[in-house]
Amino acid sequence: MTSYQNYVDASHGLVYLSTSVDNIPSSRIVSYAVDPNDESVWYIFSMDKASNKVKELAQNAHVAVVTAVDLKTGMRISSNNALMQPSSKTWQDVLPLFENDKGFMSAHKPAQELLYEVHFTSLMLQTYRANELQVINFK
Repeated sequence: MTSYQNYVDASHGLVYLSTSVDNIPSSRIVSYAVDPNDESVWYIFSMDKASNKVKELAQNAHVAVVTAVDLKTGMRISSNNALMQPSSKTWQDVLPLFENDKGFMSAHKPAQELLYEVHFTSLMLQTYRANELQVINFK
């Protein structure tokens, strides 16, 4: 079995994040990092404090995610059992998780952005082969 970390690595730190307000779904691609002490928590920044994402999350914290797919293997992580909320951590707390991501570091000014945490109840690790499906249940 391939490890959770292998799936995280295959995504190159990118995840499609979906929200819904008033039965209108919305998706966007964002960078993420996994908490090294709690794999059920991911960190995501919002570039614009006035963005639709921020407004939507204030109305409905339930989110669904699927990571960028490795085109060769189909490796991806997905879940619709997640809540996203503002984090009490600071940029300095999570800097080590993002500092090796040159694309993220050049596009973002995290100290001026909102930091969110996604808390998962469960995750699915998938590939193109249905028999390789793995489910991780947290808590």
